[in-house]
Order: sequence, then C-alpha cells, then structure tokens
Amino acid sequence: MNIWEISRILYREILFRSVAQTNVRKRPKDIVKAIDSQMWANKIILALFLSILPFFVATKPTVSNCFAFLAILLFNFVFFFLQTVTTFFSDAFDILHTLPLSPKEVSKVRMLTFLRIFDIPLIAVTIATPLAFGIFVSPISAFWSLLGAVTSELFAITMVVSLARLFYSKVAYSTGGWKTILRMFYMIAWSVSAFFFYFFAFVIEKISNLNFDFRGLNFVFPICFGYLMSGNFSYTALIFSLAYLSMAVFSFRKTLSAINERIVPSSSKAGEVRIKVTHPVIGIFKKDLRLISRCPAHTMMLFLPIIFGIVYATISVSFAIPMVLFTIILVVFTSYGIEREYVKVLPIDFWTLTAGKTLLSVLVYLSAIFCVSVFSRSLNTIGFAQIPSVIAVSVFVSLIMEKLNVRGNVYLEVSHLIFILLPALVIVYTPLLVGLIAKATLKTDMTTISFTMGTIELLTVIGIAKIKKVRTLES
Repeated sequence: MNIWEISRILYREILFRSVAQTNVRKRPKDIVKAIDSQMWANKIILALFLSILPFFVATKPTVSNCFAFLAILLFNFVFFFLQTVTTFFSDAFDILHTLPLSPKEVSKVRMLTFLRIFDIPLIAVTIATPLAFGIFVSPISAFWSLLGAVTSELFAITMVVSLARLFYSKVAYSTGGWKTILRMFYMIAWSVSAFFFYFFAFVIEKISNLNFDFRGLNFVFPICFGYLMSGNFSYTALIFSLAYLSMAVFSFRKTLSAINERIVPSSSKAGEVRIKVTHPVIGIFKKDLRLISRCPAHTMMLFLPIIFGIVYATISVSFAIPMVLFTIILVVFTSYGIEREYVKVLPIDFWTLTAGKTLLSVLVYLSAIFCVSVFSRSLNTIGFAQIPSVIAVSVFVSLIMEKLNVRGNVYLEVSHLIFILLPALVIVYTPLLVGLIAKATLKTDMTTISFTMGTIELLTVIGIAKIKKVRTLES
C-alpha cells in the first residue's frame, strides 16, 4: 500500500471523527462511505460558489468588490474546513507509528492527508480567479488576482490551523472552576476571529456605496490587492501586496511544519463526581451547552446569530432581524443533531426533547435580539415579537428531522439542510412580512400583527405534530 492510499484512508477516518452524530444502525463502512460522499458534494458546492464569484466580480472590478471577494474567500475556507482540521490534530495518526514507515514517510502521509481536506475548492479557485480577470479585465489584473487568491488561501489555511490547534489544546478540554471561564473566553475570541474577514468585507462593501476613498488604506490586506486587481496601480499597494504574499508563504511554511506535531490537550485532575437531579428539559439544555462548547463547528454555529445581529445592527437595523432569523434556523438544525442517536435510546419523549432544544434556540435568539437593541440603541420590539415563530420553527424542524432521521450536521448534510431550510424560512419570515404589509396598508402596529401571526403558526405546527404523533402510535 503506497503513501497516497494510506492518506486516503486516514482522511476518511478524520471525516468520520469530525461527525460526532452517526447513524448507529448502519455498518461503520457504510457510514464512512456516506460521509465521504457528502464531503465530496459539499466541496464541489463550495468550489462552484467560489469559482463563479470571481466572474461576477470581474464584470465590475472596483477596488471594494475585488478585496471583498478575497475576504469572502478567506472566510469561507476557514468556516467550512475548521471542523475537519480540528479533528486532524487528534490522535488519528497514532496508528501510523505501528506500521513499517519511516518518520519521513509518516510526515508525508500527514501532509497528503492535510492537503486532501482543501483539494477541490483550492484548485478550483486558483484556476477560476485569474481566468475570470483575464477574460473580463486584463492579463495584468489576472496575474494580481492569482497572487491575491493564493495569498488569501495561504492565510486561510494558516488561520484555520491556528484556530484548530487553539481550540483543541485550550478550549475543548478545559474544565472546572476558572478554567471554564477561560474556556468561554477562548470560545468567544475563537468564534469572532473566524468571522472577522467576512464582516470586514461586508462593512467595506457598505462603505463603498458611500464612495469612500480607500487610498489611505491601500497598505491593508486585502485592500492592497484590490487596487492591483482593479487596475488602480500604486506603488504602496504593490509593495504591501508583495509583503503580504511573502508573509503568507512564510506562515504557510510554518503551518506545514506544525501539522506534523500532535497537540496534547490541556487537562485537569479529575474532581469529585457530583450527581444533581434536575428537570429533563433543563438537563437536555445543559447537556447541549456542554457538548456545543467542545465542538468547533457547533461553537461557531451558536455564535452565528449573535455576531450577525451585532454587525447588521451597526450597518442597517432593517436587515438585522431577517439575518438573525435566518441564522437561528441553522442553530435549530444543529442543536437537534447533537448526540441525537444516544438521546433516542433514552426514555425521553418527543415533547421533552423538543422543549430542551427549543429553550437553547430561544435563548440564543433572545441574546441576538438583545445585542441588536444595544448596538442599534433602541429597543427592537419587532424582534422580540418573532419569538412564537422561532418556537414554531423549532418544533417543525424537530418533527421533520425525526421523520427523515437527519443527523443535523450543517457541514455534511447540505441537501437535508436545504430541504428543511425552505419551509423553515417561510415559517420565520411570514409573520415579519405580514406585519410589514399590515403596517403599510392598514397603518396598524407591526409588532402586534407579527406576534399574533407567529402565535397562529406555533399553534398550527403543534397541532400537526400532535396529529402525527397520534398516527404514529396507532400504526
């Protein structure tokens, strides 16, 4: 068996470990095959999105559009591969030391396995970006777009490895007393840093609509590349672009040396075991919080509505609530997949499990709306009026996921997410739209109308769920 084949097996092992919720009724071989297929599909979807995007940017190659593309490119690489890269630093490679492989061959296997994580999107973007700018702009712009894309990709890989190492060594396993507080601090800092470049691109895009002059910022990455890609040459942008490219290459080389190091997670001595009896709903809620705080993907998803709410509240409050409602669906979808296969074997009925999951989703939503109110400096009553629709979508997602036997992994079950997302969006947006229409036509209070419509939705969804449960018991 050659090194390339060994790296393929280890890559599938990492994919398997990165999915905490698996279908235990299937054979492990079938589970790994299904996960492998899902990851290939997700990579192709990401590659298509990031390959089509530069063609849209190249048709209108402004400075802000060009560097916003590079920032979005960096964010997407960090967001989609963070969970898998974090698993890469576990003990999946320990088995290599039992094989007749030299240290150099073990290092090559780790390197190939690591590159397999990024392969399709990395190759697709590197080819599509200069091609788009070469067709629509100029050969010189194509050259700088290639260097800009490579720089973003190298920084993204460095960033995702650094975040994964930090999470695995400092965040995921720190427990007890002050270490729990420290772990929460790491979680917040880790999540915010992962979203930084996406929101940087978003803010810059809004500023560009105000005809903001970026010449004073052409030493900042990726603004410097935006100047060169758009044909607005300046020596400052040239010098700093080459400097950032050198930094990216240097950091990537350090990253390659770091991937051969196994990270030993910080641990603490086992304390006294305490058993505290609590209400099942509260128990499910606490269990989910603890598991979420130890999973990179789930941690990022938990903070998603809050961070989106803060950023959009500072830009446009009218977009803040719709974005929070959209992201809360992802939280609901993820929460129902947490250790679902283990919960199913426990004597917990549907409504108790749904109540525990809904409690988590509602608290995340309320935290996001509170942040929107604080940063917009006004009490967002229309956001609080959407609570019934948030509860309704939680019950709906619970019912559908139980019916379809979905694991609830946003990263590996994109097809199931899309299937659930469309009706879920109808549920959360209908009260908002009805309230807006009523306010425009009847001059009535939007908050009251939205709250009433959401309550009607909630009662309807609960009624459908009860009917489904009764029919299931009868059959």
